[in-house]
Amino acid sequence: MPLRLNKEISEDEFYGQFSNVKASHQTLLCFSLKEDDKTLWKLWGHAYNNPGQCHAEILVLREMEEYLVANIPNTTKYSITWFLSYSPCRWCCDEITNFLMKSQTKIEFNIKAARPYYFDDDENQKGLKMLRRLGVLIKMMEYSDYEECLYLFVDPCTKFIAWPDLEVQSIANKMIFHHLLAQDDNRLDNHLFTTDDSSPVHAGSTSDFESHVLINKFPPEDPNKTPDKKDEFSDIRTPQKTCFPQRTREFGKEVKRKLF
Repeated sequence: MPLRLNKEISEDEFYGQFSNVKASHQTLLCFSLKEDDKTLWKLWGHAYNNPGQCHAEILVLREMEEYLVANIPNTTKYSITWFLSYSPCRWCCDEITNFLMKSQTKIEFNIKAARPYYFDDDENQKGLKMLRRLGVLIKMMEYSDYEECLYLFVDPCTKFIAWPDLEVQSIANKMIFHHLLAQDDNRLDNHLFTTDDSSPVHAGSTSDFESHVLINKFPPEDPNKTPDKKDEFSDIRTPQKTCFPQRTREFGKEVKRKLF
């Protein structure tokens, strides 16, 4: 089912969808919403993209929007955390922006992504930079984030077992993401600071930088792969994400999760 409230994911789902060295033809989003000064979640669960209909991010935003409308905020601030198998596309970034702009309460938004989604696409870059300027905290997942996700959304008694090359790929993803954001920072500060061409930051071109990133060294992804055929991570993308309507929702037990 695309969206399930109050439901953990299985270990197989976690390792299959959040591995940063294997490609997946799905997007999985584990989410929580809580009052900023509380430890218990008010809303939590997970969602998959609904092929041909709706992205996982949109499903979750709609659910959160409904919750916030139905529950008049009794706090000055909410905290939202997303663990995503792929970073948001431009369209989803726009929807997150709209969600934040329409919100009647202050929201701290944290996004932790296992894999980059088309980082080489200009529109996706613009979307991520726009979120960052709005104060959304975005990062590529590393070992501690995988541990946290497993603890919160799978089983707090299960030990996280890292796969080969997790740390190498995490560093690569983080480097290219930080490089992307640094370019934005340089443009914003250009009128205040003189660029020092001798600085190590400017020593190489983007292509020089990317040639050292593991993620760009794999061959192109086979477009004929089906969702259940996964290979070694072959590209910085998922299959083309497609559009909207109907939300399908499955409810689990009415429980509250506590952050560790």
